[in-house]
Amino acid sequence: MAANSLDVNQIESLFTSNTKDFIKHVNELADGNMLRTWPEQDQVTLNYYIGVAAIAQNDYQKAELSLNRVLNVSDNLDLQYRAVIALVNLYQHKGNFYQAFSYGLQFSDEKFSEVKDEIKAVGLMAMALALMDSGLYDESANLVRKIQLDKVSSRARCAALYLISQIAYKSNIFVKPLEQIKADNQQCAAEKQTLYELLTDSAVSLVYLNQGDSERALQLLQEKNAQVVQLGYENLTVGWQAVLVNILASKKDLSSLETEARKLEPLTQTKAIENSLEVALLAYQGLASSYKLLGDQQKAMHYLELYQQTYQKANNRQMTAALAYYAALMQAAERKQEISQLNQQTRQLQLENELAKAETVNNRLYLLVALTVLLLLTTVLYRTHRSGIKLKERVTFDKLTRVFSRDHFEDVLATSLTVAQGQQQKLGFVLFDLDHFKQVNDSYGHQTGDWVLQQAANAAQQCLRKSDAIGRIGGEEFAILLQDCDLSMSWALAESVRLAIADIDTTPTGHQFSVTASLGVSTAQDYGYSARKLFAVADEALYQAKQQGRNRVMPQVPRQF
Repeated sequence: MAANSLDVNQIESLFTSNTKDFIKHVNELADGNMLRTWPEQDQVTLNYYIGVAAIAQNDYQKAELSLNRVLNVSDNLDLQYRAVIALVNLYQHKGNFYQAFSYGLQFSDEKFSEVKDEIKAVGLMAMALALMDSGLYDESANLVRKIQLDKVSSRARCAALYLISQIAYKSNIFVKPLEQIKADNQQCAAEKQTLYELLTDSAVSLVYLNQGDSERALQLLQEKNAQVVQLGYENLTVGWQAVLVNILASKKDLSSLETEARKLEPLTQTKAIENSLEVALLAYQGLASSYKLLGDQQKAMHYLELYQQTYQKANNRQMTAALAYYAALMQAAERKQEISQLNQQTRQLQLENELAKAETVNNRLYLLVALTVLLLLTTVLYRTHRSGIKLKERVTFDKLTRVFSRDHFEDVLATSLTVAQGQQQKLGFVLFDLDHFKQVNDSYGHQTGDWVLQQAANAAQQCLRKSDAIGRIGGEEFAILLQDCDLSMSWALAESVRLAIADIDTTPTGHQFSVTASLGVSTAQDYGYSARKLFAVADEALYQAKQQGRNRVMPQVPRQF
């Protein structure tokens, strides 16, 4: 392409293969004198790439200005659609979820009906990503399944694969089997889709870590580390290092852990942490675990507090985003209804002019309009009510075990602590996890492992009173809040939970094996009405229970936290 016009192919290639070079090239074009001699459409197109580059640099104000200029000036529907996609991503990153979903719901507008299928697929992915980040994993997975991956470019296909791997990591919903994700990602590597290849690898390594296979997770990261450094995409670089530290902490590889943790610490001051709660959570979790293993309790508690603060922020963000989605959905439905009503009113006026004397017919038409509006409103309200119930249930309960989710349990705990502190009531707290649970998954499969988790949660619930609460806070880890219990009562209830779990009969799985749990106990009377301290003390007691042979209850350890 001539020097006095925009080489779109070159820019697209740089964006997916080398982010640093892409940003540098776009900035050079934007600052160059040749830009004034370009055709107007090329200048508008460059504004789109300036916006995309600004998002990659976390410069959201510049991105918003550039992308809105594209929407206001361009008459190219494909380019407008791509600008809407970028704005969905932008507003999602900024935390303006209502705006993100409002733009995303425009993808189905009739004016975009002639947009190329490949570009439409990218729009579906942007919307699916926003739904995933809102915790609406089923909705996100269903949207991804609608994408015809065999009809899109390698870039779009690899971007979709990254999204599929993220859904698998965050929700254990596999749109594709894990081995198929890995095989498809090898094709992305062959096609030089480096950014999406590495993002997918990062998510796959987290799936391995969730499954307890830290060796495969570590091997995958080590093989691709040099490529991450070369690519230079800050969010990926920080997230990659955070995943690595979490894996080493899981392996208790102290020799490598200290080195990698110290590499991660300065990265927590970058914009990647500020603009990605997911990356921040991984980083703080990895550093808290690392320094606890390394014996630096001060740093461990510092990063644990940052993790808890960020977790609460992420939880609030997710809830806000989910509610924003339903609000945007309602607003879009109302807009369509208004258009429908206007069209119907126009037809009605025409009919009145033609049949001015037919009052009976007109009356029937008015009644039909009223009934139609009433039916539409009833349908919208019913669906909104059902969506609210579904959202509340998803937020309140763990999908697998039907005990409280971690988020809801922590809310219940915080409320109970506030009330108990004001009245100086007794509160007991128990942490427990299932012994050798990874061996169950490895030996008998994840379906059997899920059955064990369900049975253990049910067994524990049967031992508790109506006033108590139990939540699943990790893979095989659970927490129990005991109302009006001192240490001896808390220990007794925890012991009954241990015995109930040990009595689980595994015959229905077709396998014979024992199920046991280790439990740690703490109380508010001894360590104060602080969720952080109750968790920390019970976690230390749980660790001691495992060190002393597992399948036992360990009361709080007398230690300064």
